[in-house]
Amino acid sequence: MSYSKYKIIILTRPERYFLSSFYFEKIKYGIDTALEELDFKVITTDQDNSLLFSLPKNEFKTTGVINIAPDVHHPSVKFLEKNTDIKSILINCRSENLSWVDVNNVRGGKIITEHLINLGHKNILFINGFSENQNSIDRLEGFKHTLSKHKIKYDSKLLIYSDFSVTLTYERVKSFLGQKNRPEFSAIFAANDLMAVGAIRALKDDNIKVPEDVVVVGFDDFDFSATFHIPLTTYRQPFHNIGFLATKLLINQIDGKHPGIHQAELIGELIIRESCGSNPKYNI
Repeated sequence: MSYSKYKIIILTRPERYFLSSFYFEKIKYGIDTALEELDFKVITTDQDNSLLFSLPKNEFKTTGVINIAPDVHHPSVKFLEKNTDIKSILINCRSENLSWVDVNNVRGGKIITEHLINLGHKNILFINGFSENQNSIDRLEGFKHTLSKHKIKYDSKLLIYSDFSVTLTYERVKSFLGQKNRPEFSAIFAANDLMAVGAIRALKDDNIKVPEDVVVVGFDDFDFSATFHIPLTTYRQPFHNIGFLATKLLINQIDGKHPGIHQAELIGELIIRESCGSNPKYNI
């Protein structure tokens, strides 16, 4: 297939855990806004799809790639680092050799953890996404940094890895709660809102009340977060701005206006709602 008549943007997304339709739609809306009245054709594909890897070299100069939330060592990242003639930009991932737009997730992790500690919590269960995901790496770093700042010892037994989904997180938290000698905890920091929901459902099934017994915070501020039956405290990502800025930077590369590598870090916002509650009566 030839796309030489068009300026093409290939939009790649991770098939195995494409975080949520909300995540993609908000970023895609920012992309579409940036492309209004411009002569570009957008093709959406999965990161493992052969479309990106089979792109003819004679079409590199008229093609741009927006790679959304790949794992840090994903083949699509390595491919773009190797084929520098392809104008590309990463979203929610970072590479020294590529352009990217991301939220300062370390800062977000610090702010959420600081908020929980200020509420009196020291034993915090951290629920993370995939270990090779940039967001997972950075949010956990912010969490650990803030514990250390407050002289609170990090306990690896209070770390659960999941996949950013409700279902697996529910199963992992249920398993954790069923351990005979599990460590005490009074708060949960989930690295996205879907995992926060899975955790809350598992707690409910174990007759643990949120926020009376355990408080829960998420990350992202998805569309349901404010209207969930226990409104979620979370850290809001500016999804639209991320998509918009990434696309503008990519267009400037394609058109030759601003060649080279461009990297931008945006700031999110702590959104305090009911799920973070106040100091619990006891640790469990």
